[in-house]
Amino acid sequence: MKAQILVVEDQPATLDLICDVLKEEGFEVQQAQSATGARESMRRAAPELIILDRGLPDGDGLDLLKELRSEPKWTGLPVIILTAKKSVEDRVLGLKGGADDYLAKPFNTEELVARVEALLRRTGKAPPPPSQTVGDLKLDLESRRAFAKGKEVTLSAKEFDLLWFMISNKNRVLTRDFLLQHVWGYEEGLDLTTKVVDVTVSHLREKLGASGSVITAVRGFGYRLDA
Repeated sequence: MKAQILVVEDQPATLDLICDVLKEEGFEVQQAQSATGARESMRRAAPELIILDRGLPDGDGLDLLKELRSEPKWTGLPVIILTAKKSVEDRVLGLKGGADDYLAKPFNTEELVARVEALLRRTGKAPPPPSQTVGDLKLDLESRRAFAKGKEVTLSAKEFDLLWFMISNKNRVLTRDFLLQHVWGYEEGLDLTTKVVDVTVSHLREKLGASGSVITAVRGFGYRLDA
C-alpha cells in the first residue's frame, strides 16, 4: 500500500475524480469537503500528504494550512494546494503560506499523480522501490544483492548503500560532504577531511569493473552517477 492521502475538496465531482485516480494508483485515500471535515479526518488517521482546495465552504484553504503549520505535529506534512486562481501572485501567496506545491484547476490527473509521487519522494515519505536498474547495473533492496551485466557482485554494506543512494540520485552531482551526511550519517557542518568517500568509490568501481564507469568524478565537487 502506498501513502495515505487526504483530499480536501468541496466540489463532489472533483473530489470523486481525484480520489478515484489516487486509488487506482494504489494510494489509500481519505476525503473531506470542508476545513472542519479535514480536521476531523486528521484526528481519526494521520495522512502522509494533503491535497487541499483553497475555496472551501468554511474558509480559505490557506487558513487551514497556516493552522497546520503552526502545530509541530504537522509542520513537515506535504501539502499540494489546488485552486481555480491562476495568477503568479496567488501562487506565491500559497507557497509562502506553507504549501509544498501548487496546481491550478482544471488540472491533468496524470500531472497530479506525478506531483504527488514527486513530493512524497522529496519528503522521504514514499517507500523505496524494491529494486533499481541503471544500464547493466541492478540492485535488489530486500536481498541487498548487486548485479553487473547479470553477474552478482559482492559489495560491503556501505558500498551497497552508496551505490543505492547514487542510483536514487542519478545524473545529480553529489558532494563528498553530502554523501558523508546521507550515506555515512555524519552531521552537517562538521569540518570533514576524511577520504572515506573517495576510497569507497574506488573500491566500488573496481568491483563493478566496466560497469563502474557510470560513476564519474566531478573535479572540485564530488561524484555523479550517469544514467
